[in-house]
Amino acid sequence: MKKRIIVGLFLAVSLMMTACGGASDSKSTTVAETKAEAEATTAGKEASTDKQEVSDVVKDAKAEQFSGAKNEEKKSMALFMSHMTNEFVKTLSSSVQKEAEELGYTGDSFKIYDGKNDVATQVSQIEQAVTLGVDGIIIEPVSTDGIVKAVKDAEKAGVKVVILNQRISDQNAADTFVGADNESTGAALMKKVMEDLDGKGNIVELLGPMGSDGQVGRSKGFDSVLAEYPDVKVIASDSADWDTAKALTLTENWLTSSDIQAVVAQNDGMAVGAAQAVKEAGLTDKIKIYGVDATSDGLNAIANGGMTGTVSQGTEDQGKISADLCSNLIYGQSVPKEVIATNVVYTKENVNEILKK
Repeated sequence: MKKRIIVGLFLAVSLMMTACGGASDSKSTTVAETKAEAEATTAGKEASTDKQEVSDVVKDAKAEQFSGAKNEEKKSMALFMSHMTNEFVKTLSSSVQKEAEELGYTGDSFKIYDGKNDVATQVSQIEQAVTLGVDGIIIEPVSTDGIVKAVKDAEKAGVKVVILNQRISDQNAADTFVGADNESTGAALMKKVMEDLDGKGNIVELLGPMGSDGQVGRSKGFDSVLAEYPDVKVIASDSADWDTAKALTLTENWLTSSDIQAVVAQNDGMAVGAAQAVKEAGLTDKIKIYGVDATSDGLNAIANGGMTGTVSQGTEDQGKISADLCSNLIYGQSVPKEVIATNVVYTKENVNEILKK
């Protein structure tokens, strides 16, 4: 099997654009034009006042290629985060807030809610915001299934809904999705692990909250790759709920009774906790540690030798684009049905490229 490192952020956008309140085709196409070609294609076109112009095919697209409608009528927007306990979600929420403020959603017109990793809490928060008359909402869901009814009820009330980072089980219930394909993320990470281990050895897995889209998708990606490597054994797999301290404790327990060659975590926060446990056990040179999200903590741990690799999902771009699309929906403009970030694998060999930015 050929292995490669994906070296760019790509976006998949649907062939059919979702107009405000209109039906859409969920079929999407992979981007294939260079930025220069995209600019040439749109050069000379008169700017549209009623929809977001997005070419059917865009290559190497960046967040700056999207723009959001200015909030000239003092509409309101709300962001619902699954939790606020690690660097990834804090970076993601800050990116959404920064862009929303740039568009004019300031003061009471923009609010952030912390779901505290509890479905009932997030559902109650969504219902409250809808009752108070919010115009558009961005949801980073606690659960793939648990918030679907709340999303449908929000849409029935005329509220525009953007799902961020993690999909829900009925994605058609919302207007659009901005995020990553978690299965491909998990596969990209595990392929790198197999490459580094030469396809043999014992590994342990640190999982996200059970049933979340991140956990389910990344686990599927892990398993799809592991199926091709019979000489690799997963000797332990447990959820640390994206939490650094929980991951540290789990890893400490595993180290006392197991011969481990790699710890594969589904986010960088847990990987950093594992790295601390491995360091305290004096095993940093013997055990490889991997994560997801390319947070500054994770990237610096790679640069310093505490971690081996991580996968970026374009966190800040996801946040900015979600705010842009939410505002466009609020103001009746068309948006892509999906905006999908692809994966960039970072290791000691290329980590300085991103740390210098």
